[in-house]
Amino acid sequence: MDTEYVENNMDPFSNTMQRKYTGPVFDAHTHLGKLEDVKIMVKYEEEFNVKKIFGIVRDKEGRDSIAKEYPDLFVYSIFLSIREALQGDLKGSMDFLEKAYADGFDIGKLWFSPRWVNYFSQEDLNVKFRTQDVHLNDPKLEPLFQRLDDLKFTLLLHISDPDLLYEKNYQPASKFGIKEEHVNALKNILEWYPNITIIGAHMASQPENLKQLDLWLDKYPNLYIDTGSAKWMVREFGYKREEVLDFFDKHQNRIMFGTDFVAGRGDREPIPGYYINRFLSYQALFETNVKDLPLPIPDPENDNNTKINGLDLPQNILKKLYWENAKKLFKV
Repeated sequence: MDTEYVENNMDPFSNTMQRKYTGPVFDAHTHLGKLEDVKIMVKYEEEFNVKKIFGIVRDKEGRDSIAKEYPDLFVYSIFLSIREALQGDLKGSMDFLEKAYADGFDIGKLWFSPRWVNYFSQEDLNVKFRTQDVHLNDPKLEPLFQRLDDLKFTLLLHISDPDLLYEKNYQPASKFGIKEEHVNALKNILEWYPNITIIGAHMASQPENLKQLDLWLDKYPNLYIDTGSAKWMVREFGYKREEVLDFFDKHQNRIMFGTDFVAGRGDREPIPGYYINRFLSYQALFETNVKDLPLPIPDPENDNNTKINGLDLPQNILKKLYWENAKKLFKV
């Protein structure tokens, strides 16, 4: 890790924090882009002992250029296009999926967030657009999900956002929708399409509601989850340590470490802070018993008052979280 950056920019605890888990790491959630940006991301991934990376790309060309540089590092997912289907052109989205499958992709990514409503103007769509019309079980998407089920795809799904965003940013609800409805749409997909292996990004977007997530993991064997978004995980895990420990123990075979890094992202902290702050936050959360360590990532939704309270997970769970679960799921 960049010791000079840590010494000059982070809490003294981070200067002395030691790795509890020293084995290989599989980062099961990243977004790729230009090769030069991916190279920088990989540099910091390697400093955290990351040996395998799940990377989301937009097309075959993006995958192939990265694979030429890193032939054995990445497992690739393609960002599936649903814009056409939502505009009334189902064939466009279906053709995109068929081409992706022909190009060798059997893992896809779909992103559903209340922010959808901000990315379309009324004129962009052939039908009246509201967030409530854009959800996983939108009737316009049923043929697409059925084809994904036929092909036995693995699908990384972002289905919702933190509770705090709904409270502070996603108002009025008549425009942005209600979180309960967005989350419950995933339940329908799990029931209707059992041949799709679903990875629920960000603890299936409900680290705030582990009791419900516990029930879903019990009921749906095709559901896995990742820990993407250090800020979100730290914020929600810090005040209910025993509940989180019980959850990780019970579902230790279904949780994968993921950062949700976006290669080349520059609208948050400058590099290297963007990478280092998140890696060290995860390390403090999962591998130590630190109390009330200030989160080194801006969290304005929580008045920048988020603290890390470490879970100090046992070695057997750390090994599964960081490495074994993703390695097994992606068959590498």
